[in-house]
Amino acid sequence: MTTQTSIPVQALRNAVRLSDRHTLAALDTATAPLLGLADGDRPLTLPAGVEHTLVAAGAGGGTTTLLRTLTAQALALGASVDLIDPGGAGHRWARDLPGVRYLSRIAEIHDHLQINVAALQDGTGRWDGSWSGRRVLVVEHLGTVAYGLREYWSQTRPESQLEEAPGVEALGVLLAAGPAFGIQVFAGNPRVGLPGLGAVPVADVFPTRVLAYAGAALWQRVAPEVWSVPPYSLVPGRMHVVADRSATAFQALYLSDAEARAFARGVIPRGEGR
Repeated sequence: MTTQTSIPVQALRNAVRLSDRHTLAALDTATAPLLGLADGDRPLTLPAGVEHTLVAAGAGGGTTTLLRTLTAQALALGASVDLIDPGGAGHRWARDLPGVRYLSRIAEIHDHLQINVAALQDGTGRWDGSWSGRRVLVVEHLGTVAYGLREYWSQTRPESQLEEAPGVEALGVLLAAGPAFGIQVFAGNPRVGLPGLGAVPVADVFPTRVLAYAGAALWQRVAPEVWSVPPYSLVPGRMHVVADRSATAFQALYLSDAEARAFARGVIPRGEGR
């Protein structure tokens, strides 16, 4: 039987921006990307390790916004980023930034995933545990990418007898084995399972999960250990992070496209306002 965790109702700020003193204080002490502030302006950051993070939100819930905020901070900490943005509409802010490999076309996404898996298999992927050597794979929408990879393979290799598209299998390998090689995934909400991994519990692949504008069905799929499901808030940026069998409400740090681009390049150093 699944152990369930209740979520206390706590007062939160209605916005967390770079220009706010409490935000700057949290960024000054953060050694990992800041998710936002919980009650009492308590900073919530991603774990120090290389565990994957899933952002699962309903329409308009802030998936793209939070991925942008986390990605900019990862770049500022010295990580390199492979940004998979199917359609090229969600993360134009990151194009041409130092340290970013921006991928929007399915053909290049397919090839890139295959090359990354080959690097793991031949031992060329190495990591010393630091942010400066870490690689972050950002996937705007896992379900869209997986569908596109399957369609691409069926159209380019219609004679193939493979049960799964190689690009999807490669994505599954990176989700399963990436952390051991310093590859961390920030991903948007999958609507249908985890690509290339079958019926694996989401928590086994994404120890950190962020939910917003989420109904009972999404909570059950992404964080079944949490009960009762909290009602979603109409406040933009109001989210819950689930990790280690506990859930915490918080107000997400918001970075605009321009702020994210500047923060990633160090133009807005930690400890300074806009």
